[in-house]
Amino acid sequence: MKLYPLVYSLNIVMKTILIVPLVFLIWLQFTLHAARHQNKFSPSIIQAEAKAIDKILNETYQKRNVKIPGKIDESALVRRLYLSLVGRIPTFDEINSYLSNTSEQKKSQLIEELTESSGYNSQMFNWWADLLRLKSRMRGGNQIQAGQLYNHWVKQQVEKNVPFDQMTYSLVTAEGYPWENGAVGYYLRDTGMPLDNMSNTAQIFLGTQMVCAQCHNHPFDKWTQMEYYKMASFTYGVSTRMGQDIQKKIGQYFYQQTKGLSKAEKSKLGSSQKAQALRKAIQEMVQPLRYGASHTGKKLNLPHDYQYKDAKPKTVVNSEPIFAPDSLNKEIENPVHAYGQWIISTNNPRFTKVISNRMWKKVFGRGIIEPVDDLRDNSESSIPELLSHLESLMVRVKYDLKEFQKILHNVEAFEREATGRELTNVEKYYFEAPILKRMSAEQLWDSIVTMSIPEVDERKANPSKIESRLTNFANYQKKVEGLNDKKFVQLAKKGAKENARINNTMNEIQLKIREAQEADDRHAVSKLRREYGIKRNEQRSLFAGLVMGSEFDAQSLYRGGQNKTSSDPRWKGYSGNLMRASEIETPAPPGHFLREFGQSDREVIENSSSESSVPQALTLLNGVFYKALFDPRSPLSQNLLKAESTEEKIKVLFLSILNRNPSPEELTQSLAMVTSSPKVPYQIPLPKKVSPEKKAKYLKSIKDKKQKLAYYNDRDFRGIAWSLINTRQFSFIQ
Repeated sequence: MKLYPLVYSLNIVMKTILIVPLVFLIWLQFTLHAARHQNKFSPSIIQAEAKAIDKILNETYQKRNVKIPGKIDESALVRRLYLSLVGRIPTFDEINSYLSNTSEQKKSQLIEELTESSGYNSQMFNWWADLLRLKSRMRGGNQIQAGQLYNHWVKQQVEKNVPFDQMTYSLVTAEGYPWENGAVGYYLRDTGMPLDNMSNTAQIFLGTQMVCAQCHNHPFDKWTQMEYYKMASFTYGVSTRMGQDIQKKIGQYFYQQTKGLSKAEKSKLGSSQKAQALRKAIQEMVQPLRYGASHTGKKLNLPHDYQYKDAKPKTVVNSEPIFAPDSLNKEIENPVHAYGQWIISTNNPRFTKVISNRMWKKVFGRGIIEPVDDLRDNSESSIPELLSHLESLMVRVKYDLKEFQKILHNVEAFEREATGRELTNVEKYYFEAPILKRMSAEQLWDSIVTMSIPEVDERKANPSKIESRLTNFANYQKKVEGLNDKKFVQLAKKGAKENARINNTMNEIQLKIREAQEADDRHAVSKLRREYGIKRNEQRSLFAGLVMGSEFDAQSLYRGGQNKTSSDPRWKGYSGNLMRASEIETPAPPGHFLREFGQSDREVIENSSSESSVPQALTLLNGVFYKALFDPRSPLSQNLLKAESTEEKIKVLFLSILNRNPSPEELTQSLAMVTSSPKVPYQIPLPKKVSPEKKAKYLKSIKDKKQKLAYYNDRDFRGIAWSLINTRQFSFIQ
């Protein structure tokens, strides 16, 4: 009886010991749920998620007896983070800021800062551009520059951080005009090729290459031709030709006008020169409204040469998904919408797996399953439990690629020395460190531009041009659709005569072009083609002006114009071509630095190349970009100007280009280069074609800087900078 109080007390203690952890676990689960509901994890949860991945990797290392590389130093880490998250090297100020930061959480703080920056949006647009084969001038809707409107829409989605599943659904189910819904560019990109569009969808979002099954059963995978056509039938009814309602209305008007006439009279009236000119005029008025996407419900038939026993040629195909058919919501009447919902369903065994694997490859340089876009039933994952965990994580972050990447960049393996050995697709890699790789064309270009202009991430193409075009298209659509048939024809007749005159001139120019081509006069051909283009724009503007009035910017419906920067004074005097890769024409024109270094031609999904070439070496040795890089106003030159001693200037060059301090040996060699060579005075650049008064004023404004300019811009410092840019350390992500 005397022991009873002691037993009772122990019982209370034991219950407390058990309850407290339980309460803590409940609190933790509630916190995790709340954070995930908000689609944004707290720093502590991001770290917890990263450690969960660390645990899986560490267990794999022990099991596979993997040798763990050492950690890279802080300089290399910050460079790697910038290249991975914002697609460029850090600036001189950014690298110094990080190295001088004494916070223990500075790595995670930097990851948070970079993912919330406009630089992150820039590199994510480049990622999407490779995946979706984005082109400023794509075949579908090129007459109205629909490619620019599509690119603009993708940029908006990236800036809004729209979750991957929502963006996928928007692309696959897109309908309307490009100015109403820029996602219709997804179908305009493959206009006239609905079967190929389905193949691209399967490859991008399901990691499955079905294109071989279009003509016969897949020789290396399980897909049959029937399964291919069942999948393609979901979106086969998507038409990229619009404006049919307007044309139908006009056709009915003409039918009423010719009602009662004999066939001969109708034929004579329709074949007259006047009637032909009127038809041409009507086509020109409707032209801007011809491009978009509509869901027609058109059925798909098997090809005429279908040779398998499960169906006869030309049989109508019923839509059916290739994976998890039970996940298809048959209550959704629109087959395209049902298809979109099925693709992004968490029950679809490929959708989450593919994007998780793609994101892992984006960060670590290799997928857990390779290739990332050709998954098969027998594809082997190097670490199955890791991929399964990432799939679960992707669902938890609600397909927020930004949050997902924050976690991956906090994984311990990201900080280790890169693996430089060659790996085949069948070889298993256990991700003890990221893969050593050369910078992409975009990363190289953006890094050079970073050293050439200030605040590089903020310099963007002027958005007002695109926004103005979107408004003009919407207004034109509203006006044309609001015209009754009689008024529409009246306007067409009004412009038909002038249109015929312009058309005759264009025909004459075409004849001259053929003559010049036969004479192999390329100069004349080029000149005549420009003349033809001017007349064509005049022809298009004629009818838009008739509909909207003379003050309307008719050319905006057809000509996107060049990507002009805003009039921000921060970049006054800098070349308009010095912008990040995401802000210039995509893909860049042939011969541009980006194309020279392997930027994708956007004809095939993820078609960029990191292979080296002789032209690349020559570009780095003698490229025209050095003019901007060594310009007195460039950040590189300005930071050199601020440095007082020769040793400090050398450190500026190393920190700006390689993002690290020079070793003692490198510093000694660099000092020897500077002190042993004769100085070559720097020639002050003068503006061209200016009055003597303005010239004198310009010289006076920089008079006090002459001595410093002559000192820091001599050939020795340029030589060191040139040498560093031509090292493998600059072009490779260590």
